[in-house]
Amino acid sequence: MHNAATHSLTTLGVITSDYPDKFGIPRQPGLAPAARASLELLPPYNDPLAVRGLEAFSHLWLSFVFHQSPQRWTPLVRPPRLGGNQKVGVFASRSTHRPNRLGLSLVELAGIELDAGVRLHLTGCDLVSGTPVVDIKPYLPWAESQPQARAGFAPEAPALKRVVFGVAAREALSLRTDSASLHALIEQVIGQDPRPAYHADTARIYGVRLRDVDVKFRGLEADATTLEVVAIEPYRP
Repeated sequence: MHNAATHSLTTLGVITSDYPDKFGIPRQPGLAPAARASLELLPPYNDPLAVRGLEAFSHLWLSFVFHQSPQRWTPLVRPPRLGGNQKVGVFASRSTHRPNRLGLSLVELAGIELDAGVRLHLTGCDLVSGTPVVDIKPYLPWAESQPQARAGFAPEAPALKRVVFGVAAREALSLRTDSASLHALIEQVIGQDPRPAYHADTARIYGVRLRDVDVKFRGLEADATTLEVVAIEPYRP
């Protein structure tokens, strides 16, 4: 009988992303292509030699730690895709509440900055700012893409909600230099409907932090397929 062994991991770098908080982050990478992030490698891993040749790859696997999740786990979890009502085994899910709190994310490499150390620019990221990354590997589509694979209770991407912008939200966007990319990010994130699966109050206003703003949104009582962005306000701690 094998005994459980303990292994240590070292943080190679830290993520800075469009997601200051974990609420609202799409539950899988690539669902919000407008999401930007950077991965700054830490000494001694910020040697440019360590990323030589990486620019030839379009996508990367990032192994990371769910550092904001509690250091406890249970054998059964409630996946949001099942409405939060059904339980499956933790290893049959992608829950953040895992024995070792390890995650795996597929991101697009947008560029590599070597001016002072090493910084990788990423898109389609689903990681909260401050996430510690413990490994980086290039993605190989010929080896790792399996379109015929079964996907259990999540056979396809979740259906998107229609997102509309109220007058105040449109005015706030028009004043920003990043209005186009922020509009796309808000549409992609809010379209995933980050509200809890058990929400019942359609009129309740929810808030998601994206970049440096608070995005306030709500459901429409007359149209369950649409969410309205009612305000985009500067974030004030």
